[in-house]
Amino acid sequence: MFIPAFFLVTVRNAATLIAKSFFASGRVMGGFGMRRIRQNTRHFIEIMMPGALARHGDGWKLSVRIRLVHAQLRQLIRNESEWDESVYGAPLNSAHIALASANFSATMLSHAEILGAKLDDLTRNGFMQAWRYASYLIGAPEHLLFEGDYEKNLEFAHIATMCEPPPNEESAAIANALIEALPLIAGKTNFSDHDAIIKHVSRVSRAVLGDELSDQLQIPKMQTKGLLQWMKWSRRVQGVTHRIAPTIGKKWQVNNFAFLLEASMLESLRYQLPDHLDTEVATPW
Repeated sequence: MFIPAFFLVTVRNAATLIAKSFFASGRVMGGFGMRRIRQNTRHFIEIMMPGALARHGDGWKLSVRIRLVHAQLRQLIRNESEWDESVYGAPLNSAHIALASANFSATMLSHAEILGAKLDDLTRNGFMQAWRYASYLIGAPEHLLFEGDYEKNLEFAHIATMCEPPPNEESAAIANALIEALPLIAGKTNFSDHDAIIKHVSRVSRAVLGDELSDQLQIPKMQTKGLLQWMKWSRRVQGVTHRIAPTIGKKWQVNNFAFLLEASMLESLRYQLPDHLDTEVATPW
């Protein structure tokens, strides 16, 4: 359940002014959406690996890389776009980084549970602490990480979102670009499979994010009654199957993890910084 939860908080972040920075660069539009999702997924996997957040570990390096990319994009936006800081604040500012962190940690856990995941306190706390350190490396202010406390981060995400202006056309464009990229990541190129994935993702997004936010992000309207209950039931069936038929249960787990790994595969993972605001013009990064 962490796979859809991870995607849902990525869409949720697009509902804030964070989207304005990414819209300015075109980073998630067109064919770049798939690479953006793959990069996010790769970072998520790496920081959860044993020892990955040790100094110079892969999770550590990718977290620091994100901080440097944000700094470079902040400078490019200031130099190459008509960004009014008196209205929007600094692009990719530290408060928004902290909000994204709270969503990728506490909000993600809450979404995973809504979708049927069963988490004990040890799992929840371990997940929060891993994200706390990764977020510190990325540039979130330490005092806005609330020592990795789940409830405090969830409350902060709620309050910070309330302070944001309503999602606009830029937010909607990015949210839908992310949704459109998923069939390609799943390797579904024919129309029927592509359309089925888009519809399913839109239904789940609307069920978890709610009708109001989904309408603001222009996610297609569709019936969601009973969807979350069905997903929770499916998750329970998998749990029971894992206990009484471990071989089948293990196969399901392997398939899910294989999809997560597939979603994180990149032809190359580059550490150079963007040299132009327009992603189509910039040297690939």
